[in-house]
Amino acid sequence: YINKEGKYVINPQFDNALCFSEGLAAVEIGGKCGYINKEGKFIINPQFNEAKDFSEGMAAVGIYGKYGYINKKGKYVVYPQFDYTGDFSEGLAVLVIGDKCGYISQEKKIVISPQFDNALGFSEGLAVVREGDWETGKCGYINLEGKIIINPQYDDAKSFSEGLAAVEINGKWAY
Repeated sequence: YINKEGKYVINPQFDNALCFSEGLAAVEIGGKCGYINKEGKFIINPQFNEAKDFSEGMAAVGIYGKYGYINKKGKYVVYPQFDYTGDFSEGLAVLVIGDKCGYISQEKKIVISPQFDNALGFSEGLAVVREGDWETGKCGYINLEGKIIINPQYDDAKSFSEGLAAVEINGKWAY
């Protein structure tokens, strides 16, 4: 890690490293992932097969092909049991069970049952969901309760930002 002057703040020593998020950065060393602080000290020792950024106080981690969440002390908040977990945004995170996506709350409850073929995190109260495969499936948007707000009709779609979302129809993008 370097500072804005290009000087090393944390010397090269990791096999892989993510950006700092909520004061910690996931790093890989010797095939295991853990978290360091801005001084380069391990706060959570390397023990995971995969580690993601902290978001809303929790980080998704993977071990032996299953994913769950830890807190900033490295304690499991949700034990690894899902096929995939995403970052929290607006209090919910994408999870995958089998081949379907749903959402889990910070209270450790599945609040939107896995039913979508693909899903993104929430932004401005809506999340992109895909029904069907990547070739023929269509994207739409759900609200925080899991209700479809914009019917799946787009070939691809991005998250809302500043009140607009980019959508693709027949190879052309629009807002």
